[in-house]
Amino acid sequence: MARTHRIHDVAARLAAALWASCILFGLAVGAAGSAATQGTLVNDGPGCPLRAVTGLPCPFCGMTHATVALGGGHWRDALGFHPLAPLVIAAMLALMAMIIIGRSDVLSRGRRLPWILGAIGAIWVARLVIPLFTS
Repeated sequence: MARTHRIHDVAARLAAALWASCILFGLAVGAAGSAATQGTLVNDGPGCPLRAVTGLPCPFCGMTHATVALGGGHWRDALGFHPLAPLVIAAMLALMAMIIIGRSDVLSRGRRLPWILGAIGAIWVARLVIPLFTS
């Protein structure tokens, strides 16, 4: 039992390190990448499975564009791609750091998660509904 827990812990830490590396890579491309490299990342990078299947954007659609924009210092553009981009990116990096150092127990404390998920859900619904009234 202890060995299985240890394997899961190592796997979670590796996954968190990989995820954090992807976010940092996106920020670095925005900061130092050529326009062609930036375009390749945002246009040919990770797609959205929900959008591919349903045609509807997921709550995180626009985050790759926003990450690259933030890396380049283009805050207004980033907020246009996703209104919560700076907060989501900062929170994800903090979350990944907590998992990497073995402090994932912090995540289950308090009532932060429902509020965060509620804010993301509200933004998602607004992004789906507002275009219906502005078209």
